[in-house]
Amino acid sequence: MSMKQPLVIDYANWPKLLPSQPLLTSFQSGWNSIQLAHYHQSSIDFPEVSNPRHMLIIPLGHQAFDLEFVPEGHLQTISYREKDYASSCIQIVPANLPHRARSISTVQSIEWIHCYLEPTFLARIAYEAVNPDHVELLPTPKKVDLLLHHIGLELKSNLEIDGSGSRFYADSMATALSAYLLRYYSTRNHHFQKYENGLSKIKLKQAVEYIQSHLGEDLSLSDIANELGMSQYYFCHLFKRSTGISPHQFLIRQRVEQAKHLLKQPVQTVTTVTLECGFANQSHFARCFRQYTGMNPNQFRKL
Repeated sequence: MSMKQPLVIDYANWPKLLPSQPLLTSFQSGWNSIQLAHYHQSSIDFPEVSNPRHMLIIPLGHQAFDLEFVPEGHLQTISYREKDYASSCIQIVPANLPHRARSISTVQSIEWIHCYLEPTFLARIAYEAVNPDHVELLPTPKKVDLLLHHIGLELKSNLEIDGSGSRFYADSMATALSAYLLRYYSTRNHHFQKYENGLSKIKLKQAVEYIQSHLGEDLSLSDIANELGMSQYYFCHLFKRSTGISPHQFLIRQRVEQAKHLLKQPVQTVTTVTLECGFANQSHFARCFRQYTGMNPNQFRKL
């Protein structure tokens, strides 16, 4: 292993190591605890680096290729074939792990999703189960994992559709991702306490009232969890047990219900309703409104 210190490269500077820029990123979308980038590359070859965030890497496409991956000086050859894409392979590179990589086969295009997870966020999710000082993930060069693959694809899809309106959803997925990583990809066994009954009536009422009073704002999952004095993981878990839907789904439904009320007032324009109900833009508003009502805002207004 080289005695040189590895380059420390955070997510925003990762594109500088690669021959072409990402097709899609969340870097300007207001995401906090997790970031995403979608890459198409003809090759990969970068020196020893470390990333201050945990990296979940998801290969896409159908190109067969071979990759030299060298974590802490230990050479590993990772081969991807068409069956690996169908079976949902992933790779995990823990934060601050020195590593380098080089593609050793010629292909037209290598397609990846990179998800960058903040270690302090992972520790916050873990605090009710373990000592955050001992949260450490296992390096995983290649493994089939349907759920992690699905989370990466869902984050990419939501970012493509909603852009700056996807922060609450990203928070929710980062929470689910963190809990899953702690259970199955940690150096220690992490067990979360199980609750059977959901939120208390008082806590549920408090959560609902807080959401309803902040519909027009750029509300975050942590805002609600902090208001209730609990972790994001347990808030999401208990809220869904109480209501049957996730906090993100509940928020969108409440925004649509408020929009329906405002659209019945002739003085309210669609643009005004979009902003007052907290939707990122009119396209985001129209899509969510159609999802829950089966019609667009203008069609609803004519009823």
